[in-house]
Amino acid sequence: MNRRFALLIVLSMVLGVGVGWACNQFLDPGQATQAADGLSIITDVFLRLIKMIIAPLVFTTLVAGIAHMEDAAAVGRIGAKTMGWFICASIVSLLIGLMMVHLLQPGAGLHMQTAAAAAAPGVASTDAFTLKGFITHLVPTSIVDAMAKNEILQIVVFSLFVGTAVAALDNKAPAILLLVEQG
Repeated sequence: MNRRFALLIVLSMVLGVGVGWACNQFLDPGQATQAADGLSIITDVFLRLIKMIIAPLVFTTLVAGIAHMEDAAAVGRIGAKTMGWFICASIVSLLIGLMMVHLLQPGAGLHMQTAAAAAAPGVASTDAFTLKGFITHLVPTSIVDAMAKNEILQIVVFSLFVGTAVAALDNKAPAILLLVEQG
């Protein structure tokens, strides 16, 4: 089953490249734009399907993982390791991005007007980042709202609370644990 699924993914990628190449070679620019607009339905639906599954997947994985941990020290150790990996991965990805921008210089020579220059004078662009705003944003007003908006950080915080509560109940919440394990 896994092999067939991987084969379907590879074939789909090859088909996508082939369709793009064929549209570029055999259609004039107007027809290619129309074809791209028609095919964008497929890509939009695919991306929405992926976004739709992220929130429940994060929630169930974290709740089940935390609920199966024996003590709070294990949760703390894993949390510290997770934060370390997250910070390291962020730094590496930022460094790769900075190196690629420095080497490839995307947008060089385009002479585009910046967003700051295009904004009307006296108009505030965005709210300033504050520690209070960040911390209050971590805690969701509603888990349903956080899942609907795909606020992953809020879902993680809620999952930590639920997983810790389920773990602290000592087999008094098997239905909840069974539900998230099957999710």
